[in-house]
Amino acid sequence: MTTPTPPEPRRPVSARAVLVALVVVGLALLAAAVWSGTRPVTYGWFAYAPLSETTYVPNAGLAPGTTALLAGLGALLVGGAAGFVVGRRSLPAAPAAAGEDDAPAG
Repeated sequence: MTTPTPPEPRRPVSARAVLVALVVVGLALLAAAVWSGTRPVTYGWFAYAPLSETTYVPNAGLAPGTTALLAGLGALLVGGAAGFVVGRRSLPAAPAAAGEDDAPAG
């Protein structure tokens, strides 16, 4: 009599939820980096100091370092999730040699 083979273990639902969350947050950070890096400085207010004859124009964009940090964190999260998925793939089981499992123990 042969014993039935157990079903393959399934990944827990929580791991899938974490992977989806990592990808969503990573893509959101990448999108924020692209948006802040390409945002034109077309709005704001101007202040004129009549005695010093200088005009103040506020900085409307994020610092380039902040944009790079957002892009780096987003790429790290997406790459980490992709690496986790690739690393968790199971390889197909090697076929057993004929008679290997059928031999009685002892």
